[in-house]
Amino acid sequence: MSNHGDAVPGQDPHVYHLRQKCLPTYLVIDASSSMEPHQNTLNRTLAQLHATISESPRVSEFAHMSLIAFSTDAHLIIEMTDLDRIQMMPEVVCNGLTNYSAAFDLVHSRIETDVDELRGMGMAVLRPVMFLLTDGAPTDDGWHDAFRRLVNRSWPRYPHVISYGFGAANPDVLGKVATKAAFLADAGTDQDHALLEALGSLLNSLVASSRAGEMQIPRSAPGFTAQPVSEEYLTVSAEYMD
Repeated sequence: MSNHGDAVPGQDPHVYHLRQKCLPTYLVIDASSSMEPHQNTLNRTLAQLHATISESPRVSEFAHMSLIAFSTDAHLIIEMTDLDRIQMMPEVVCNGLTNYSAAFDLVHSRIETDVDELRGMGMAVLRPVMFLLTDGAPTDDGWHDAFRRLVNRSWPRYPHVISYGFGAANPDVLGKVATKAAFLADAGTDQDHALLEALGSLLNSLVASSRAGEMQIPRSAPGFTAQPVSEEYLTVSAEYMD
C-alpha cells in the first residue's frame, strides 16, 4: 500500500500523518455502433481486467476506477471505486454515434465529484488519469472545445489523458485527445486483439503506478505505434493537485 505524508491543518506542521495514495482512473470506452461486432470481446476483456485487478489488492487500493461508455450519449457504468468491491463488471452495449464531447464533459463532472469524495475519505489524491479507447473518429463538432475544458491548466483537477485507437481511428485525432501518450493499432491488427492489447497496456501501467506510488505513463504498447501528442500538454505537471 502506498502512503503520503501530509501535515494536518491546525496541527503542528512537523507532525505528519500517513494517508493512502489514490489514483482516480477513468476508463472511457467507445461503445458506438461500429464497436457492436466486438461487443462480446470487449465485455470478456473488461471482465478479465476486473478479475486481475481484484486479485491485486495493491493495485485496486491505489487505482480507484470508474468506467464510462460513450456513443450518442455518455453513460457512467461504474462509479469511482476500489474494483475489488465490484462483484461483476456490468456489460457494455454498443450502438449509436461517436460523441466525444459527451464523454469529455461527463469525465469533467465526475472528477469534481470523485476527488471531493476521495479526499473526504482521507486519501491523498493524485492527479486523475483518463484512458480513452476508441475505434473511430468523433461524429460531433464540439469535441475540440470539450477536450480543452477537460484539460485546461487553469482547472486544478485537469487529468492526464492516454488514448488508444484501433479500427477506423484517426491518428491525428488520437494525438489531439491525449496529453501524455497516444497509440494507434498497427495496420492489419485484428480489432479484437487490439482491444486485448490496449487493456493489457492499461493494466501494466496501473501495476507500475501502484509500485511507484505515482502515475507511470506507458511509453509503448504491444501491437500499437505511438502517435505525436501536442507539445502544449507534454510539460511536466504536479502529481498532486492544489
